[in-house]
Amino acid sequence: MRNCVVFLALLSATAFAAGAISVEADGALGPSSGSGVLPLGGYSPLHQGDGAGYYFWDSTETDLWAPTYAWRTPSHPQGWQGDDTYWITSLPFAVTLCGIRHSAGSNFYVGSNGILGFAAANMDEPINQNIPVTAAPNAIIAVFWDNLDGHVAGDISLDLVGVAPNRAWFISYSPWYFDLAPSDPIEFQVLIRETDVAGINNTIEFRYKDVVGDSWRDNGFSATVGLENNSGTTAAKYSYNQEVIPDQFAVRFVDQQYVDSQIGRFHLIVPEDGYRGDVGEEIVFRWQEPEYTGDGEVTYELYLADNEDFDDARIFDTGTNPTFSYIFGSDDTGTYWWKVKATESVLGLYEWSEETNSFIISDDDAVQDTTWGQIKATFE
Repeated sequence: MRNCVVFLALLSATAFAAGAISVEADGALGPSSGSGVLPLGGYSPLHQGDGAGYYFWDSTETDLWAPTYAWRTPSHPQGWQGDDTYWITSLPFAVTLCGIRHSAGSNFYVGSNGILGFAAANMDEPINQNIPVTAAPNAIIAVFWDNLDGHVAGDISLDLVGVAPNRAWFISYSPWYFDLAPSDPIEFQVLIRETDVAGINNTIEFRYKDVVGDSWRDNGFSATVGLENNSGTTAAKYSYNQEVIPDQFAVRFVDQQYVDSQIGRFHLIVPEDGYRGDVGEEIVFRWQEPEYTGDGEVTYELYLADNEDFDDARIFDTGTNPTFSYIFGSDDTGTYWWKVKATESVLGLYEWSEETNSFIISDDDAVQDTTWGQIKATFE
């Protein structure tokens, strides 16, 4: 295939302060993508709630972004036990919470009362609040904020799994207890996903294996569940003093801009797979415009090759136009393959067309003085 014209120019893990960790494979992280933030190419404007720069879903929903409950068995207990206290560790990778970026190695506070976060003030508070509220604690991850206690048998584990930039950090309260109820343990964990997409909040997931341990406080009846920003002025609140957290349940928080910037799946229209065209014929390439609700625009690149592996493919930048025309010359007979890449302009997220179509150019109606290198290409 001869040259053609392109029309438009186109963290490291750190050691925990509280002790050594190991990185291991994990088969139960749920859907993930090259960005480590869940499925690229997914698109859904539906969500259960929002706030503080997030959408959130729970495991009772069937939306593309909704979590499926899973439990990561803790394997690195820290020996932390206590009542109305907190412990300090360090981030294994950079985490952005409610729009504030915290670098790898930053202090991270793990409270005995089911709150975690980035500021020490009132991290030991046993009386949960209805977020958002400007009173400390702020910049928090309230996985199960209630009056809890490690008692003498409790422990909290820190587990880092996967390979950068797709690692996941688990903070597991397992076993843990309601205050004054040491006989029936509860178990829950926080999953924070690493991301290599700049400027977005890390995906955070709460997992509840067993939250029945004290008759009147079970299932979140006296707990706060959600995320709150650095100043306590906005929050992604899932629940406050509501009995809505069953056993074997999950809640997932995903950056709102990341979800909105996803590009919906789309199809090629013409030429259809197997189409037969002639030398000198104007071949019109057309594809669907995918769904997109972000703040940017979607642009397209058409990939055209004389082999199905797209080695030495010709790339045509069509801008925002989902249509492209091309005339094949007399030296261009044979079979060709084409596909389209759609890219959004805010985060640089992209999606490929669902299909890769092939077509054949024959010389039954030969045209003189027209070759692959002598292109007539127009935008419709």
